[in-house]
Amino acid sequence: MAANYWESSQFQRFLLTRYELAELESGHMVHNLSVTEVTHLKIFFANMIMRIGKRIRIRQEIIATAVVYFKRFYINNSFYDIDPYLMTATCVYLACKVDENPHHIKYVWSESKGAFAEVSTDIRFPFDVSDIAECESYLLEEMKFYLVVYHPYQVLIDLNTHLKLAKPSLQAAWSIINDSFCTDMILVYPPHVIAIAAMFLSRVVDQGSLSETDALQWYADLNVDMTDVLQVVGELLAVYDVWSTYSEWRIPELVYRYIADIAASC
Repeated sequence: MAANYWESSQFQRFLLTRYELAELESGHMVHNLSVTEVTHLKIFFANMIMRIGKRIRIRQEIIATAVVYFKRFYINNSFYDIDPYLMTATCVYLACKVDENPHHIKYVWSESKGAFAEVSTDIRFPFDVSDIAECESYLLEEMKFYLVVYHPYQVLIDLNTHLKLAKPSLQAAWSIINDSFCTDMILVYPPHVIAIAAMFLSRVVDQGSLSETDALQWYADLNVDMTDVLQVVGELLAVYDVWSTYSEWRIPELVYRYIADIAASC
């Protein structure tokens, strides 16, 4: 099954445990930022990358690659080290090249600047194309030139050939995977676990073409640790709960407060 393939894949070496992730994040976290505010920041920058991606009309998988690059960089760095808006544009630019849909650096710069202006006049973006080119070098070095990203999307499509979800259910699962990139679970869990959690959360048992009994048997045959799947489901539900308190217009001020607090502690 697909699960066995993913479990044996080389990418498993690059996943973090929850403990490792918490340790890395704590190394550059400021004390007066709440867990909710940190989650809001993750939602905000994932959405910013998506906003830029829509402006330059790239596929969802490329947008997701850019989000993963952004996360990989800031696992070991803070917003004080490199401006997150510059890194956002850079991640989109690099992801387009890696996924063989390149766009001119000036175009990415222009559309990024436009996307930031759409969100808030408080967002300062005093950078030019040379800054993106220089930032790309830092990003590549930080990721040790490991640019491969395995996404849950293809796993969802492959698994759906067996479960045969109704179209609304498949679209719901795809949307849930999109939302998962507002969290760090892509750094912790294999893609097939996230895909199965999205299918589970979209209520596939009663919306798919299989009977409830057949659907439950299908889950059992996957040979996947359902503890991990249910953990992902729980984390997604927790993020949706935090999302209810999210206000995009407040985030730019929070970003600069975060940077200022890091600077003050140095």
